[in-house]
Amino acid sequence: MVIKTKKAFIIFAILSAFTFPYLYLPLILSYDFFSSLIPGWHTAIYPYPLIPALIKFLLLILVSLFYWKLAKFKNEINFKKFIIHFLLTVPGIIFSKVNLYQLLYSDSAEPKNFMFEIQTVVCIRVLANILFFLGLILFVIYYKKLRK
Repeated sequence: MVIKTKKAFIIFAILSAFTFPYLYLPLILSYDFFSSLIPGWHTAIYPYPLIPALIKFLLLILVSLFYWKLAKFKNEINFKKFIIHFLLTVPGIIFSKVNLYQLLYSDSAEPKNFMFEIQTVVCIRVLANILFFLGLILFVIYYKKLRK
């Protein structure tokens, strides 16, 4: 079974557009973002989710670019390998957009439950990021085999 390379390019271009951190665009474009909080210091405080979202966005742009380059010399690619790459990439994108703390919030004031919720969220995000980067590694290996 095969899939057209242009379709793979379009799918990953849409994923990269979805990954762009639109919520932080006003923050990035505002003048206050570039100013210092401490007089005489040139500091900027970046919100936590901005940097991982930008890294994933840039990596997905590169993957889309390589799918586009692949479309120039190869019309079809293996559907099974594409689906594996897609399914490994999607959890990293979804869990970077969803606030997991709101989903796991409980009214318990016990520290053990609170710490368990935080550890659960961290484990989910780490696993999703590992899957995301594993998908990128598999794509690079597959791309190099196709280039030969």
